[in-house]
Amino acid sequence: MSWINDDTSAYNTFEFKHKNIFILFLVLFIIISFKLFYLQVVKGNYYRNIAEHQRLNSTKEAATRGLVYDCRGELLIGNQINYVAVFYPFEQTEIPSAQALEKINKILGKDITPLIEQSLKTKRIVKIAEGLDINRVFEIKEQKLFVPGINVIKAPKRKYFYSVENCHILGYVGEITSEELDDMKDSGLRRGDYIGKTGIEQFYDKYLRGTDGGLQLEVNARGQYNKTFKYYAPEIGDTVYLTIDTALQKVAYEALQNTPTSRGAAVVIDVKTGAVRALVSCPGYDLNDVFTKKYIKYLKNKNLPLFNRAIQAQYPPGSIFKIITAVAALDYLKFDPSTVEFCSGSFELGNRFYSCWLKSGHYKVNFFSAMANSCNIYFYKLGLALGVTVLEKYARMFYLGEKTNIDLPSEKKGFIPTPEWKKLKMKMSWLKGDTTILAIGQGALGVTPLQMATMMSAVANKGVFYEPYIVENIINPNTNEIVYEHVPNAREKISVSTDTWNILHKSLVSVVNNGTGKKMKFKQIQVAAKTGTAENHQGKDHAWTVAYAPADNPEVAIAVIVENGGFGGSVSGPVAREILRKYFNLEPDEPEPVKEPEAETETEHKHETENEIEKENEVENENGQTEENTIGIEQ
Repeated sequence: MSWINDDTSAYNTFEFKHKNIFILFLVLFIIISFKLFYLQVVKGNYYRNIAEHQRLNSTKEAATRGLVYDCRGELLIGNQINYVAVFYPFEQTEIPSAQALEKINKILGKDITPLIEQSLKTKRIVKIAEGLDINRVFEIKEQKLFVPGINVIKAPKRKYFYSVENCHILGYVGEITSEELDDMKDSGLRRGDYIGKTGIEQFYDKYLRGTDGGLQLEVNARGQYNKTFKYYAPEIGDTVYLTIDTALQKVAYEALQNTPTSRGAAVVIDVKTGAVRALVSCPGYDLNDVFTKKYIKYLKNKNLPLFNRAIQAQYPPGSIFKIITAVAALDYLKFDPSTVEFCSGSFELGNRFYSCWLKSGHYKVNFFSAMANSCNIYFYKLGLALGVTVLEKYARMFYLGEKTNIDLPSEKKGFIPTPEWKKLKMKMSWLKGDTTILAIGQGALGVTPLQMATMMSAVANKGVFYEPYIVENIINPNTNEIVYEHVPNAREKISVSTDTWNILHKSLVSVVNNGTGKKMKFKQIQVAAKTGTAENHQGKDHAWTVAYAPADNPEVAIAVIVENGGFGGSVSGPVAREILRKYFNLEPDEPEPVKEPEAETETEHKHETENEIEKENEVENENGQTEENTIGIEQ
């Protein structure tokens, strides 16, 4: 019958729809199950952390920065208690009464209403005052009943000792800037954090900073405080031990202060390791005045007390560069130190004359007497025999023109002029006149006092150059574990013959015994040294002295410069003498007098500008004397 067929057809249609609906729900169930599995199992930790962060709010307690000591255990950087008033928005949900705010404002001496409004709006803790004395701390705490959100906390503040003498080594801290925050994205730092800005504070900031602590607070969906969840104690930063001897640092600083200009720098290096025992730039400034009203006077001071002359100032080395000229002549030319030259007080090259600092001349001099008395004429001729290429080569062998890699920020690398540089910069060819003044450390040559100390250290070590360093080791104060320890780093040895070093050593001893370095002569020890008077086209000459002692078994090397000090032997020499006397605990005795120059400069062209010098060099060029090495040493 037809109705039976109709029932069968309707049943099949119903069954087909039922199966499709079942499959649809099954697919949806599987998809939902997989989604739940993905959310709860695969991404469970991720969303759990998000939920925890939404449920928990943190308040930071700044860590105390680590302490810094000198090599004798003298505390150089410590911390002092700084009372800071803060407002916690989770302890108070509305603006305090006008009467309560008036009392707080009177105590603090300013209107804190905008800060509290900002805190309640953003649900963030705000600092409303710092540097509170103990009386105001108690007065604020008395108002706690009326303003529950206000609190006083202890925040560490840096305290610097012997800060003027050590200011350029230690550095200071300050609040991180937006630019610094962008550069240090992976450091975990946040706005309001304090970091090292200069010196050791900056270079070793990651050790000194410590680990911040604080409270984890449980909040509701609106961010309102429910209860304290967990407390993390801050961990103090690591303890840093320097190579610096503060007593030596003070003597060096005071000696520089007592010079005619009170401006300059001194560096003392342990020749056996590269450890810096003193690094002084004068004048200095009090680190405890930074970010106070007193700091303005330093910014306005024309003597630039914030400038670290020891590693940033680039001076012409003057006659102390004759050490490198001497090494080049002895090693490259195999020069006979007994060779005698006649110094009449001036030297003619082309159409101009180059003078010796002793206008009357040194008469007959050999290598040793030329070094002892710093005879320019002798070294002009050595420089011409060597040529600029060889002089540059030996200067770079002593690592001039590059950084020493000392562990302090902002070190300058100095400069060695070359024919290529002059062609590019001045659009002129290099002439023999340029080589002449380069041989005695003048012209565009620039070095730092630190570089000159390392140069003298390498001479004392007969070619072994240790990179200078300030930090000896760093210790975790909680575990007493050494987290950093410096290992002396010797660069590639300066490869010259033993005879060269021995002859150079003998000549440097003669500087102190018989020459311009007599003011560094002691009865107890022998000193090897070289003095220099570096021409300065912007003012009076700079006074240089470099030395190492004891001469027979060197322990320390020294470089001293007095800006616009004049003659090195009589101005910077006594500074070096005081440093050595302190280092070796020598009894004071009267130094021998030193003959000063008959004129202010070591060469006669102090009054000339660079353009005038170039014009005279062009005359020399026209006379057909442009080839290097055409003038040899007169026998």
